[in-house]
Amino acid sequence: MVRRSGRKWRPLVGVAAYVTLCVLLGSVTWVAVTTVAARGPAATPRTIAAVPTPTDTIGPTDSPTPSPTATPTATQAPTDTPLPTPAATSAPFTMDVYKDGTFVSQVTTHACMAGAVLNMLNIIGPKIDKTTARQIQISHIINGNTTKQDSLNGGYGPAGWAITLTQLGAGHYKLLVDDSLDMAMHDAARALRSTGRPVGLLSWWGAHSWVMTGFESNRDPRYYPTNFVINGAYIVDPFYPRKSSIWGQTFGPDSFRDMPAMTHNYIGWKRPEGKYPGRDGKWLLVVPY
Repeated sequence: MVRRSGRKWRPLVGVAAYVTLCVLLGSVTWVAVTTVAARGPAATPRTIAAVPTPTDTIGPTDSPTPSPTATPTATQAPTDTPLPTPAATSAPFTMDVYKDGTFVSQVTTHACMAGAVLNMLNIIGPKIDKTTARQIQISHIINGNTTKQDSLNGGYGPAGWAITLTQLGAGHYKLLVDDSLDMAMHDAARALRSTGRPVGLLSWWGAHSWVMTGFESNRDPRYYPTNFVINGAYIVDPFYPRKSSIWGQTFGPDSFRDMPAMTHNYIGWKRPEGKYPGRDGKWLLVVPY
């Protein structure tokens, strides 16, 4: 009888143990869920979006296409690093990307643009080539990239200058046509500041090629892009050391020219071979972007 009585109560004991276990497990599960919920979702890292590489749209459609450059990947910006503020840079600013030992004089009196291109390539690097053969090769490339609309009398054209720089690995360049000297100087300074690469200027009514490697201003264009004053520019003149019958003795590479000197030499486009709609009376420059 005792054995039977034990069998009778054994299922009830099992049920009671199961209920107790469920209650305990329920409590543990509730505590675990409560703990996870209190932590909240993981913080999402802040990233800087990669900037797409612009497409070069200057020059003839049959010109060689520059090799594509790799698109930079996004990087995470540290949240505890304060960003620079304009107030910290509202002071006189000087920038010059010229490198000693890179200057080369143009091989002939008419090969200024080829000389300018080679000087720009030497400054940008990574290699420096000052040979006559390289400059002659560049001369042929510019000629091949110049259309009749770009140069009515053949030879070199400013749009061909931009295409050649891009084609030879200097990064993307384009031709700008501005309505005033002030606008052109500001565009040149902004391009230099944002890329760290030199700018080409069509000086002497568009008859000559200068390289602008730097500038001085009252403020940093990076933080004051529309509110800064240019005091002058650092110029590499491939015509040096020659003397011009019209413009006088040229200056050595990386010479600073104040704004009166820039006004005297960097003049609106005016060519004797004919009219250039959209260019005449304007300031032309070849800028990196």
